[in-house]
Amino acid sequence: MKKRFSYLVWVFALQIPVCFGQSDLYYPGRYMGKEELKTLTAPNGAVANAIFGGSLQLIYPSPTIVKESDGIWILGGYSIANIVVIETDEGLIIIDSGDSEEEGINIKEAIRKNISKKPIIAAIYTHSHYCMGTGKLVDDPKTALIIGHEKLNETVQNNFRSGGAIARVPELGPVLTARQLIQFNNFLADTGRDALISQRYRIKKNAFLPVTKTVQNGEMVKIGGMDFQFFTENRSDDYSLTIWLPKQKVVMNNFYWPGTPNLYSLRGASYRDPTEWRNGLQVIRDLKPELMMNTHARTVKGGKEVFDAISNYMDLVSLVYDQSIRGILHGLGPDELRYFVYEPKHLAEFPNNAQAYGEIPWYTPALFYFQMGWFDRNVSTLYKLPPVEEAQRTVALMGGRKKVLQAAKESFVKRELAWAAQLGNYLYTIDQKDTETRKFLADVYRALGQTSVSMIGRSFLVSEARALEGTVQIPRIVPPKPEIVASKPAFFVDMFRVRIDPKKAENTEKMLVFDFSDGSTAGLHVRRGIAEFVSDPAKHYRAADISATVDAKTWAALYLNGITPDDAAKSGGLKMTRGSLEDLKTVMDLFDKFDSSKNYTIPVLETDDFR
Repeated sequence: MKKRFSYLVWVFALQIPVCFGQSDLYYPGRYMGKEELKTLTAPNGAVANAIFGGSLQLIYPSPTIVKESDGIWILGGYSIANIVVIETDEGLIIIDSGDSEEEGINIKEAIRKNISKKPIIAAIYTHSHYCMGTGKLVDDPKTALIIGHEKLNETVQNNFRSGGAIARVPELGPVLTARQLIQFNNFLADTGRDALISQRYRIKKNAFLPVTKTVQNGEMVKIGGMDFQFFTENRSDDYSLTIWLPKQKVVMNNFYWPGTPNLYSLRGASYRDPTEWRNGLQVIRDLKPELMMNTHARTVKGGKEVFDAISNYMDLVSLVYDQSIRGILHGLGPDELRYFVYEPKHLAEFPNNAQAYGEIPWYTPALFYFQMGWFDRNVSTLYKLPPVEEAQRTVALMGGRKKVLQAAKESFVKRELAWAAQLGNYLYTIDQKDTETRKFLADVYRALGQTSVSMIGRSFLVSEARALEGTVQIPRIVPPKPEIVASKPAFFVDMFRVRIDPKKAENTEKMLVFDFSDGSTAGLHVRRGIAEFVSDPAKHYRAADISATVDAKTWAALYLNGITPDDAAKSGGLKMTRGSLEDLKTVMDLFDKFDSSKNYTIPVLETDDFR
């Protein structure tokens, strides 16, 4: 048995090489000066890769109304998402409603002016992102039928309560919020070379109406006398509803996009399973629709045209997933996987497979980390030096700062932008205040942004360039607003625990209890370096050493470091019931504080018109 096992291993090793050579990696040459760069200048002055001009053909860049079939219209350009209007004998049905009350009002006005004055009797949500204008669209919000995924109401409510970007690890919400603002262009200008070319994030008043009828996978529902079938099993970037009109052979979906699906988002997101995205596309393909209407992309007409479009799009998703696994089986780590996926020509040239939102090299490592974690089996990384020391030693080996900066500048002139950025980053890691390095990196990142085929990549790169120049300040975190903290004070006691400094708290053990004005109670057991959240202090094994009654507004200010405990006590918002105020201050000082001198307000510039 032992000999046989060894023989099988030997045979298997012959079939799967230990590693690939550089010729097996497909690095995008545009970032190392190996491809001619063509740029475009948008009407607002934004300079970007000319590829974006082609991407505009895949969407409705300005308000457009198209009658796609008898009784079915699409409204594109009125929102970041397309809106579908279906006319029945009993009234109108809308699919999605925009992302704000304002959009709902504008969409209804367009419907009344250009389509029909029949009552809008029902709304169907493809997912939770574009259902915020419904209350201003339907004629009677109290009686309108609202259909959606069984998880939609819960998802939207979590969005409302979060006070920022939704996080699988809620304590990290402030970090994800800051990164979300970068992705959605909040640090780009309105006009000029650094202007935005896509939407900007802003907080808007919503007119959300919750789902009144959830549907199951495959369920048939008659609405306004028309048959609808719903498919719910597969997720895209959210819990998704695919809508099928069997008689008309029309499908509406959130799986087919005007660019590669965002299988990983640079802002930070939970793992998005490519197999679910693939399977959702397969459901559409197998329905054999004659007309495919999409949340973001233009409508595709004709049975063969829909089949070809779905097949090409679905096959790229399969390719990215399967080749990522193949690369891991060949021993590749996440950095090598970035450039391992070879795109067959017919898939690379298919317009909707353009990497205009995100790029494939950002997707492939996500699968590795999801299953394998950070370790790529390269044992040299087990005790890798901290970044600053690594940079110092590397720069010294290369001859010092002056030589490294000169080499970086020479690479920049040759448009070896990726290498110039890496060399410059060594110097920046050593000294972030080095004026010459900051200016150089700003030039490199701006050039990379203008080269990037991804609107997300452009936003991150150009935003960083502007930050290095001092034009904008990009916060590392964006804390929740005070009213959010005040709305659920006990929850934010739990969030507070991760801010404890174990070095300061190493020799402290105290049980701290807050009784809030909303009737809730929560505790933190500070125990020699950690803080255990205690949801029911009365049942905890250690009685309170320090307790206080706190009104929710005061707790929010304390949580955000807007006031001191002394100020809170003077105002009457905090009253000690056990222990002294000095005791409370001593324990509170063991926790990190938000910098009250920083402006964490979400930056929104003068206009949101990015066309």
